[in-house]
Amino acid sequence: MATTMSLAWIVVLAQLAGACAAKRPPSTVETTTALVALQTRIVGTLSGDAEIRPGVKIANRTTPENRLEARTYLAKVLTQSGLTPERQAYSAEGENVYAMLSCGRPSAELVVVGAHYDSSRGSPGANDDATGVAAVAAVARQLVRVKRRTRDVAFVFFDEEERGLRGSRAFAQWLKDEKRAVHSVHTIDQMGWDQDGDRAIELELPYEGARELYAAGAAALKMMIQMHVTTEAGSDHSAFRRLGFKAVGLTEEYRNKDTTPFIHRPGDTANTVEFAYLASTTRLFTKVIEMLATSQTEPKPPS
Repeated sequence: MATTMSLAWIVVLAQLAGACAAKRPPSTVETTTALVALQTRIVGTLSGDAEIRPGVKIANRTTPENRLEARTYLAKVLTQSGLTPERQAYSAEGENVYAMLSCGRPSAELVVVGAHYDSSRGSPGANDDATGVAAVAAVARQLVRVKRRTRDVAFVFFDEEERGLRGSRAFAQWLKDEKRAVHSVHTIDQMGWDQDGDRAIELELPYEGARELYAAGAAALKMMIQMHVTTEAGSDHSAFRRLGFKAVGLTEEYRNKDTTPFIHRPGDTANTVEFAYLASTTRLFTKVIEMLATSQTEPKPPS
């Protein structure tokens, strides 16, 4: 995550009634317990709390060697979800990892879901941005189970966000060059700090309709959540906006002053991450992407 500005905010209040919950089909969103276990493992592995392969831990994801270890691990995570990982080597040093989930329809629109996997120098990068990577991995794990999709979904782990959004810029340019019909781009960066326990999130530079989309997702899950809208432009969503794609970034309360004090520091370790908060946001993130992947039209907010 990098920089920027002020915010206006909205509050989404979803009523907590659930009398007919037992009649609904099983949710594609994992239980909080399962999500926490999955995301704790991913964040811990990427930030050096656990071995990334037998006998090897990585202290950061800055050096070429450590980023290669991270890419290899993330390719395995995608494979374990039933996806086929691909690599986009956009420079001698930079390489994105991604997987395409096709709906099987020719010329279908694409929804892009992404997070950066590199870290700043000298930081384990647990919150920034192993939490975002863990969220995207969890969404991928769930979306492969969703039937009757009408849009394709790309799950992308961007390289070199901390060096000027290089990975996301390269991926956005590739989509532009391929003339790919992109419905929208949803990136997530830093989602592990919630000191006041309110589960609030920020929507960074949301495209028109994105705020209502996330409100509809929260309502569908019977979630009570604050969503602050900001003009933050310091992460991967900006790389897509500059090329004309509809994009939104998700983060903890970065501009609203409830954000990790360990950003870009050695203290950004897995034990500072609030995994229940990460799971809460991931459930919403998953629901929103599911709604987009299964619909030809924009979901409408509750009346």
